[in-house]
Amino acid sequence: MLTLLTQECGREPLNVLQRDIRRFAADSGVSLDIEGNPPTLVPREEPLFQQEAIDKLLPRLEQHFPDRAKDLTKAYHDLLNGVDTNTIFGNAFKALEELARELTGDKHLLLSEATLNKYFPRLHGTIQATIVKLAAHRGDEGGHGRKGPDEWEIRYLLFMICNIALLLLEYREHCG
Repeated sequence: MLTLLTQECGREPLNVLQRDIRRFAADSGVSLDIEGNPPTLVPREEPLFQQEAIDKLLPRLEQHFPDRAKDLTKAYHDLLNGVDTNTIFGNAFKALEELARELTGDKHLLLSEATLNKYFPRLHGTIQATIVKLAAHRGDEGGHGRKGPDEWEIRYLLFMICNIALLLLEYREHCG
């Protein structure tokens, strides 16, 4: 049916239908995605994202940082609703920086090597480098002259951002 729709109506209606199917599947807890041409249903990695990042992070954020929990939840819903991936990444990373500001009390903090060394000096160097590399991609379209991350890439980036948020919370508990 999707192949027939593509042949008769072009790519745009197919994109809208695929986005709707993805959203309905996510809302109903069905872990399937649509990929390829002709379109094929494939399993999603979302349960891992849900179980290992969201389920561990959101309750802790909601307790002490409810606005950050809303921001990261919105980023995920924006992904499901087809919002521009540059916008999704920018908003999610902004939420991560806001969390770092709230944890440190530094209202002007930007996640950089210097601020990580100042406020989170015991983070492993690889983790610090990962955070700095993520920070470098704020405004990726304008800064790097390319479109935002593809949908499969933004899932990975959101997973990283959520894991880093969880790590910052744990850092505060264990080292701060």
